[in-house]
Amino acid sequence: MASQKSHMKLYPWLIKPYKEIIQQHQKNKAHHAILINTQRGMGVFKLIWSISKWLLCLKPIGIHFCDKCHGCKLMSAKNHPDWHNIIDEKNDIFSIDYIRIINEKIFKCAQQGKNKVIFLPSIHKFTESAINALLKTLEEPPEKNWFFLVNYNYLNLPSTLKSRCFLYRLSLPTEKDSLKWLKNKNKEEKISNVIALRIQQGSPICANNFINEGLWEERKILYKFFYKSIKENNLLQILPILKKSKTIIKIDWICLLLFDAIKINCNIRKKIINFDQIKLINFISNKYNNVTLNKSIKNWIKCRYMLSHKTGINSELLLLEKLLFWEKILNFTVIC
Repeated sequence: MASQKSHMKLYPWLIKPYKEIIQQHQKNKAHHAILINTQRGMGVFKLIWSISKWLLCLKPIGIHFCDKCHGCKLMSAKNHPDWHNIIDEKNDIFSIDYIRIINEKIFKCAQQGKNKVIFLPSIHKFTESAINALLKTLEEPPEKNWFFLVNYNYLNLPSTLKSRCFLYRLSLPTEKDSLKWLKNKNKEEKISNVIALRIQQGSPICANNFINEGLWEERKILYKFFYKSIKENNLLQILPILKKSKTIIKIDWICLLLFDAIKINCNIRKKIINFDQIKLINFISNKYNNVTLNKSIKNWIKCRYMLSHKTGINSELLLLEKLLFWEKILNFTVIC
């Protein structure tokens, strides 16, 4: 029963990492700081939460937490005093003050008399001074303090930080395994699951959300209007759809479609993502060469950056400007 409870909370691709890390603890060979390299949409929080629950369980059963003791109940209630999730969604940077908060926690006795867990999910947001202070903390922490750090998208972190940690790579499941999981999660046709998975860079969780949260239908509508607008030489027709909602996501969809057209021009059809839109992709690739398509992509990447990083910007005006500039790039003439 304990086995089922422990694994019921984990995605299939997290079961092996869970076992590997717990077994290191059972052998007393676990490193006090694990830096997990992965990409978003893998469920890493669920993995670390499950490992933490085992570490804080008062009566673990093999590699499983009992789910009955006071420690497990506190974790389930998200109220365990020795579980420290250092996260701040509002801030883009983590200053040295956060390290002081961590140090205050680790140099106090565990309130439940066992382990303490410190979860740092946004290590890429730490300032240089915060990283330097963290290095000192990780060098010789008190016993029974376990650190879990996450490096999303394999960003370049200081080698000194990596040297203080055990590096663990949490890789994407194979496309075959992801599709098997997606098939059990939704009733969409296989083609929808494959495309959603590729749009979401191989993340099965993001692909499932993509299909079930209405993004699939929004994407189809965008491409339908885009096809019409490019054939009628009037890209401003897609402005209402772009500005309505999820603008940055829709810009990504446009870029992916243009990349697919480039792939066709380069004769690498197997790598196409939006293969349900092959008629539109062929239309674009026949009409424009890769130089023009690259300029188009750069135009939208610049727009995306401005929307993401510039505060107080008039998004509708920016989109209008970029659509007009895109019309200028395309020129609506066949390029030989």
